Amino acid sequence: MAKKPAPKKAPAKKPAAKPAPKKAAPSKKPPAKKPAPVKKPAPKPAPAKKPAAKPAPKAAAKPAPAPAPAPVKKPEPAPVFKPVFESPAPAAAPAPAPAPAPKVTISKGTAPAGTPLTVSTQASAGAAANGNTHPANILVLVSSGGWPVTDLSKDNFSLMEYFEVPGQQAPFSNNITSFRNVGTGAYLIQVKPINSAPWRSGHHLAQIIVSSDDDRQGQGAVKIIIR
Repeated sequence: MAKKPAPKKAPAKKPAAKPAPKKAAPSKKPPAKKPAPVKKPAPKPAPAKKPAAKPAPKAAAKPAPAPAPAPVKKPEPAPVFKPVFESPAPAAAPAPAPAPAPKVTISKGTAPAGTPLTVSTQASAGAAANGNTHPANILVLVSSGGWPVTDLSKDNFSLMEYFEVPGQQAPFSNNITSFRNVGTGAYLIQVKPINSAPWRSGHHLAQIIVSSDDDRQGQGAVKIIIR
């Protein structure tokens, strides 16, 4: 079946417009005074920067104090001479100057060829004593025809000990521990027992033979007393 069309609704009635309200007459009011403009405070100036403090100058080194002046010596008063009634003592005579010691001069002459050597000896214990091994001293004088022989060496001397001393363990034969040529024909020799044996008290007798390079010879005896 066909649908019936719906009935049209009547349009709604519009409400009547209200009359516009009357404007009230403006009242005459005095015009409002505009507020005076507020002055802004002037900006404060920026604080000036203080200059950096300069470093204080270093104090100059004080000069060294001047040395004190040397004291001025006052002149000494002139001596006052008093009269002397006593006679002065006589001045002592100056001592005579000592006479200079005579100088030893050695002649350089030589004895004729083939003249034998003359040997003189003298000995002393020196530091040698019973029980120790210190050397004893021997002085040897060598001459030829009265002329000193000054060109000898240790190899020109031979030394032999005889007559053993009781208790002596070893002799001092040819055991020359020190040799010195003085240059005047004198020779200084030191000896001590061989094998480091100690000395024993007694009289030690020995023979010294001297031979020169030109085949001249001489000899002498020596005695060392040990206490």
